[in-house]
Amino acid sequence: MKKKDKYIVLVHKIIFGLLLAAVLVFLVFGEMLMPKENPTDSGMCTLYEGDWTRVYPNGNKTSIEIPTTCDAKWGEVVRLETVLPQSQQAQCFAIRASQQDMRIYVDEQLRKEYTTKGTRLFGTCSASAYVFFEVGPEDAGKLLAIEQTSNSEYSGFINEMYVGDKYDIALFFMKECAGVLLVSFFMFVISFVTVFSGCVMRFVYKRKVDITYLGLGILQISLAMITQSRVRQFFLPNGSIASHVGFLLTMLIPYPFIVYVCRLQNDRYIKFYKRLSQVVAINFLLSTLLQIAGIVELTESSIVAYALIAVMIVSFAVTICLDIKKGLLGEYGEVVIGIVVMIFATVWELYVNLYPESPYYGGVVLSYGLILLLFVAGIKTAREMLDIEREKQSAIAAGAAKTRFLANMSHEIRTPINTIIGMNEMILRENNDSAIEEYAQSVQSASKLLLGLVNDVLDFSKIEAGKLEIIETEYNLSKLLHDVVEGIKARAQSKNLKLEVLIENPLPAVLKGDEIRIRQILNNLLSNAVKYTKEGTVTLKVKGLREEERFLLHMSVKDTGMGIKEEDLKKLFSRFQRLEEEKNRYIEGTGLGLNITRQLAELMDGNIEVSSVYGEGSCFTVIIPQEIVRQEEMKENRKGLYAPTAEILVVDDNQMNLMVIGALLKRTAVKLTKAHGGLECLDLCKKNKYDLILMDHMMPDPDGIETLHLLRKDKESLNRNTEVIVLTANAIAGMSDMYIAEGFNDYLSKPVVAEDLEEMLGKHLPAEKIEFN
Repeated sequence: MKKKDKYIVLVHKIIFGLLLAAVLVFLVFGEMLMPKENPTDSGMCTLYEGDWTRVYPNGNKTSIEIPTTCDAKWGEVVRLETVLPQSQQAQCFAIRASQQDMRIYVDEQLRKEYTTKGTRLFGTCSASAYVFFEVGPEDAGKLLAIEQTSNSEYSGFINEMYVGDKYDIALFFMKECAGVLLVSFFMFVISFVTVFSGCVMRFVYKRKVDITYLGLGILQISLAMITQSRVRQFFLPNGSIASHVGFLLTMLIPYPFIVYVCRLQNDRYIKFYKRLSQVVAINFLLSTLLQIAGIVELTESSIVAYALIAVMIVSFAVTICLDIKKGLLGEYGEVVIGIVVMIFATVWELYVNLYPESPYYGGVVLSYGLILLLFVAGIKTAREMLDIEREKQSAIAAGAAKTRFLANMSHEIRTPINTIIGMNEMILRENNDSAIEEYAQSVQSASKLLLGLVNDVLDFSKIEAGKLEIIETEYNLSKLLHDVVEGIKARAQSKNLKLEVLIENPLPAVLKGDEIRIRQILNNLLSNAVKYTKEGTVTLKVKGLREEERFLLHMSVKDTGMGIKEEDLKKLFSRFQRLEEEKNRYIEGTGLGLNITRQLAELMDGNIEVSSVYGEGSCFTVIIPQEIVRQEEMKENRKGLYAPTAEILVVDDNQMNLMVIGALLKRTAVKLTKAHGGLECLDLCKKNKYDLILMDHMMPDPDGIETLHLLRKDKESLNRNTEVIVLTANAIAGMSDMYIAEGFNDYLSKPVVAEDLEEMLGKHLPAEKIEFN
């Protein structure tokens, strides 16, 4: 379906929903607030077969038998007379007024009057209802006269009259309509359950459930049958409201069925169905306005509604035949039988409604067809839901397999990278040979590029799974900016680029937010700026703005590079998208960086903006809300951690990893003990007390988690309560929470950065053992 058509369909659904809601609100509040119109006193009966005479205005009389239809104009008074028996007993009479006002006289004394002129909201006709009146022995031999008027097609239509005990008459009528009522209420219940279940399934499976529309259409029909029932006056006190609602619901009937069949047919005939839906809505609104204005009664305009229903079923028949011809019936073949039965049942009901002289079935035939359709549609939906559930379980299993794969990949790739970067860091620190330093710088640059690619893939996988973590901690803004700039400075210098840092206004020293993700965003933006700039300047500009109770951290990276074409700006943040691929084929990258940057900013309730002039350069601005922890102005603080009295145990089965950690901690002067596995760790913990334990996860039996649990249970251990930080190359989504839940005090991923490691020690070592130099 085209995007435009989707919007049009959505508008249609909204309009239909509003119209249906308006009708139901009209029914509920109308019945609650409007005066009761029921002329009911109560109940059983036999037909009254008196000798009836019609009296014309000129005095002429004609003998008639009721029920009958008299030749009368709209609004003309039709008077009927009969003489009550000489042996008249106390009895209750009942005669149905079909959209008629009625006056009943005994010996020319008004005995009963039925009209809704003073109670109905609009219209020119009273709602159809049974009119009850009583006569007694004192009325024996007297003249009984009935006068009725109507401004509808029922003018002159005279129904049968019943007589008997007043309680038994109502019971008789209820028994006569019991079948219709039972079917109506049964259909209401199953359709309501269908709609509710469809909504629940849509919420659970995040997809539209076609049977919801079918259930909604059947729900409308059941309510229309109830509100149009001949005995509605016994449970709906305002007949006018019920009558109007019945006709309004009838006019809306085509819409949900059109949507249901259209979706069954995969929107192949959506253009025609869309037009038909529009006509249904227009007819509803126009008929309602004409009724309110008193120009045309809903009973008269209902002929158009019936015509639209007829067009609907013909459309269904034609499109089904077209699908049979095209060989496409297999998509919904199991439901076709139900649709065909519904078509025939609808034709029958249209005939019954258009010809009042035909037998009254009250929608029972249509109900049977709809129940059959709902049954076969339910089977189809159940089968689809089972398939979806199987797909869901398969997707969960595939996701779990993907998670295991990413965990293994993360560990297997990041572990050697950790060794390369760590050992190369030692070469850079301790080497005095300029040629070797140049080689080491190249190794460091390539290693960090490789690490960045691995991180991008892992972060992309986390975002795809919706599991990327935003962990807010307190951090020093000055240190963050310094580290980021220092990390990119060498690359900028290698290209003879000028790297500028501008702080536009005083910034708080300590903020609270996800420091790691903010670093990642700045690294991505600065790296891209250096990567795509051949000459000139890369400028990092930082400022802070207060907005109500939030502090907005503005970070912009501006370059004098190649810039971006205006038509390419829309594709800029797309995943796996690299602009001008041929021109930039020699520049490394996966096309994931900016996509990840945008999603990271949004996950932190921020946003990213870009402005660019092709050939002149670009400017990326990220705005992220942060919480101020300390108000004092940001100051530079680059003192290194120094803890010569602190004792730390490092546990790892990889000798190279142990060497890396030892090298990274050399300048801190801590006393470092190395354990080559979990069992050696437990043994050392019984003999010596440590201030902190750094432990790898992926070790042979026992692994890091098992070792931690054994340590916490060992009553003989001197380090049963010592804080333990997990060092792991397993950096996929959710790992931090998992390790904390297992009992670790903190989490640090490999490759380990010296500054991050020192910062972690500063958080967890006893304060009295920490110095700064």
